[in-house]
Amino acid sequence: MKKIFLFVFLCMLSIPAIVCSQTPIHVTDLSFKMNSNSTEEFYYSFAAGDVIVVDFELKKGKAIDFEVIELPNLTKTKQYTARITNYRINVSTTKVYLFRVTNGFGNKMCSLSIKRIPKSQETADFNTGWQWKTLYDTTYTTYKEDSLVGHDTVYYTETVKEVASREMKEELLFNNTVEIRSIGLLDHDNPRSYVKVSLPVNQSGHNFEKKVIGWGYLLNVGDKSDVDLKKKNDYMVEGASVVTTLLSGSKLAGFIVGKVAGSVFNNSGSDNVVWAIVANLDNKNAFMNGQAYNYLRHGDGTAVYGKFVNDYNQGDYYICMYNDNLHDRIHVNVQASAVVETTTYKDVDYQRTRVVPKYVKLTKTRMITSSRQVRVPIDDVK
Repeated sequence: MKKIFLFVFLCMLSIPAIVCSQTPIHVTDLSFKMNSNSTEEFYYSFAAGDVIVVDFELKKGKAIDFEVIELPNLTKTKQYTARITNYRINVSTTKVYLFRVTNGFGNKMCSLSIKRIPKSQETADFNTGWQWKTLYDTTYTTYKEDSLVGHDTVYYTETVKEVASREMKEELLFNNTVEIRSIGLLDHDNPRSYVKVSLPVNQSGHNFEKKVIGWGYLLNVGDKSDVDLKKKNDYMVEGASVVTTLLSGSKLAGFIVGKVAGSVFNNSGSDNVVWAIVANLDNKNAFMNGQAYNYLRHGDGTAVYGKFVNDYNQGDYYICMYNDNLHDRIHVNVQASAVVETTTYKDVDYQRTRVVPKYVKLTKTRMITSSRQVRVPIDDVK
């Protein structure tokens, strides 16, 4: 009799533990509406030893995708269904679970019930919430890098183009006397005239260069014939480099290179000429017809002189003249010259040295740290 009483007493002590371990604890009861092409996700934590009990019902619609995932990526079940009843999942370790419902076409009305059966009284009050936790991942990669270990002296030959010689010469463009009728003659000859000036064409080669550095003009009114271009003079001219050039030419050439003053061309005559220098055929024709024209320079005088240096040094130009005398014709001695510079070069070799860095390839390791956030049970303090 005593043994029977003891057995009954022990059974009564174990009843609360059995009831506790088998009674489901509500985690959530949800009802929700889903539109076309939408997804609903619900996250809950469960303790090790729990049994998850899932009930799902599609109240409106034929079927829908339902999935339970143990994070991070272990699928526990995936069904295309309209109802799930008392579906149980055993929890081996404390984790966060994802309950995902995915709808395709049409509106759906769903209900979801999740319960848990704890393993023991110790986990009965487990918090099914979750929190974000930042995890840090460290990886190591190898790479090659040049490392400076010293310097080397390199000897090499450099070829430099240097001036071998430079010479300036005068090239005669025009030297003649032009007769211009007066505006009052009965035969109505045009009281206008012109002289065309064509400049030498610049040339260049491997070790050769020829270019016009300037040109000048001289107009003297009267019967006096200027002999400047017949009498050559030598002018010492310092070039752009240390090379000294010798220019042999007229006073007009000396004026172009800046060795002769323009005052030597003054004329004491009484007759004058109206003149202009134009740059193209259209302006020349306009001048000859008494029409408006564009000019580079113009004026009125008995002795006219000038020069162009560093500009207007290529192409054709026209020296236009007009006699505004009512009765007398005039004679204008026109002179035009260009100064052409010819330069020859030579290739000179120089022995040079330079210091260059010397490198070796080293293998190094780089540590890369990245962070990511994961969902963990709210009581996870690891």
